[in-house]
Amino acid sequence: MGYRVLAGIDYPPNKRAEIGDVIDDLAPQSIKWLLSAGIIEDSSKSPKAVEKEPEVTPEPIVVDEPTPEVITEPEIAQEPVVEAEGFDPEAKDGDGDGFLQDGTPHQRPVEEE
Repeated sequence: MGYRVLAGIDYPPNKRAEIGDVIDDLAPQSIKWLLSAGIIEDSSKSPKAVEKEPEVTPEPIVVDEPTPEVITEPEIAQEPVVEAEGFDPEAKDGDGDGFLQDGTPHQRPVEEE
């Protein structure tokens, strides 16, 4: 005759039985108290509804992606248009750097002719 395990047990010699297992090698002096404690039941009887721990489905881990920062080009301040005062239409690139009237509001690149 066997016994259905209703709660996991360790028993001699170095054995383990889990819920629902049917075992027949328990020590005779342990059977009475295991039955009265509801740890085992006679396997010839219909099995009781054995409560197993419900399976827990882990919640998915959600990682918030950082919102990319939109980088815009800074607005470049426009130089105010200065009227012809100080403008030299015949200016020469005296220092050879490719600009005419260096350091003035009329500074401009040399136009190729």
